[in-house]
Amino acid sequence: MNIILFGYPRTGKTTLFNMLTGAGIVVKDYTDGKKEPNVRTCPLPEPRLDGLSALHPDKKKVATPVDITDLVGISYGDVKNSAYLGHLHRADGLVHVVRGFRDERVPHPRGKISPADDIRVMEEELVLSDLVMVNARIEKLGRDLKKMKDPEGEKEKDVLERLRPFLEEGKGVRDVPLSPAEEKSLRSFAFLSQKPLLNMINLDETDAARLEAPGELFGLGTKAAPTLAFCGRIESEIQELGEEEKELFMSGYGIKEPSAAGFFRKVPSFLEVLTFFTIGKEEVRAWTVHRGSTAVKAAGAIHSDIEKGFIRAEVVPCEEVLRLGSLQKARDAGAIRLEGKDYVVRDGDVIYFRFAQ
Repeated sequence: MNIILFGYPRTGKTTLFNMLTGAGIVVKDYTDGKKEPNVRTCPLPEPRLDGLSALHPDKKKVATPVDITDLVGISYGDVKNSAYLGHLHRADGLVHVVRGFRDERVPHPRGKISPADDIRVMEEELVLSDLVMVNARIEKLGRDLKKMKDPEGEKEKDVLERLRPFLEEGKGVRDVPLSPAEEKSLRSFAFLSQKPLLNMINLDETDAARLEAPGELFGLGTKAAPTLAFCGRIESEIQELGEEEKELFMSGYGIKEPSAAGFFRKVPSFLEVLTFFTIGKEEVRAWTVHRGSTAVKAAGAIHSDIEKGFIRAEVVPCEEVLRLGSLQKARDAGAIRLEGKDYVVRDGDVIYFRFAQ
């Protein structure tokens, strides 16, 4: 999974990046030209994997890796021209880091602190970026189709022309009703306004006790993308303390848990993925697939050969394995089901794939 932290300048992207990854990158105001993004891979916390691993201490525990990228701030109105568009298009999910803190030493580019306005403007910019791409592609297809007939090109042009009015109205691709065939035909565009979007508001320390309700704090309304908050300045300082001091200071500010914990807990629903587990000879491992994935697609997440040679899946909920004490005991108790390739994987399934080699 590839998650991009992006947003306007001086919002706390690198601070959040450090909080999520423990990277310790020095926070800078990058005003002296292009800078390479910060990138780290970290394991997705999964208590159920911890429980399964505890039952098999002789096996290696392997969590789902999450690649997190911290982009340099993008100037207002410049998303469509940004040198970092390629990173945004390749992302599985976008995390818009929004400024909610007050600091006279760090003036806001637009003159006032308004997370609701910044969120609205950024969403408009993502839509505009997609509209620019759609217009360019329609224009190119129009030229090409004049030279040579192409049924597939005609279909693509029709879908894009149906999409264009929605984008012109400021609606994101995710808000457009599309058939499965249309969605498939648009997949290669990796539209920004179709990607999963999560807002992370960097709160002022005086608002730290309201981390759990940022939408209410800033009047975002029910139509806003999923929104979480963090208090970058205070939480960064707390991270440097010992465990006892951490709890004391968090309690003093009314912070119930580190914001990173809430973020990683939100990742599966934000990206619309679920987790299944495998218990092999050498490792206990967590895997993620999109919700609605079938057993054969889950097999492909492990290896294409398993997908091609799929015979059946032996499935048991991880809760049953944890309750009974091992996968073998679950098998002995008759708790394991045999499922075919069209079985829709459920969150928390422990699966053993049988396949022809």
